[in-house]
Amino acid sequence: PMEVDPAIPLAGFSKREDPRDVLVLPQGVAELDPAKPIGCASARRTVQLNALFPEMKVAPVRGNVLTRLRKLDEGKFSALVLAAAGLKRLGLEGRITRYFTVEEMIPAAGQGIMALQTRAGEDLSYLTGVVDGEGTLCAAAERAFVKRLDGGCSSPIAAHARLEGDTITLTGLYVNEAGKAFRQSTSGPRDQGEALAEQLAD
Repeated sequence: PMEVDPAIPLAGFSKREDPRDVLVLPQGVAELDPAKPIGCASARRTVQLNALFPEMKVAPVRGNVLTRLRKLDEGKFSALVLAAAGLKRLGLEGRITRYFTVEEMIPAAGQGIMALQTRAGEDLSYLTGVVDGEGTLCAAAERAFVKRLDGGCSSPIAAHARLEGDTITLTGLYVNEAGKAFRQSTSGPRDQGEALAEQLAD
């Protein structure tokens, strides 16, 4: 959630795993079957999939990763779109058929980054080996973009930040109620990520 209860603040963010989305085909299958939909539970992914594969239908798929993979292998879907980070952390990297670039499919805010949430007032000095400076800067900027647009987990909003030296570059995607997609990038000083994100959202 973009709004955080002050009693359980976000204490920081981890180093980012692979932020990309991936295409997963059924085991033993080499190409998409146009007779079956691509399974996807995200409005953000659905909007971008419709642009990438206009000839394919996209249908919602529910359940955890293993449940979704079982439905795929049972023949209910032509493919799934999932987060690379989740599959890698589950030891399922071998199921990945194709990686989408972050330009083809802009990731969700914070994708691949784990958030550390704690009770207010705790001594957090023991987290210095876990909290990652770059992951925290990127997550903060991406979250600021989504928050400014009053978005949440189910909103067709995407945000991806990357750091290069002293510069942060943020790419955002927003789809309005009429279905029109807006996509743009901005860059600036790495310590100004949240302000840049709000300007981009505006």
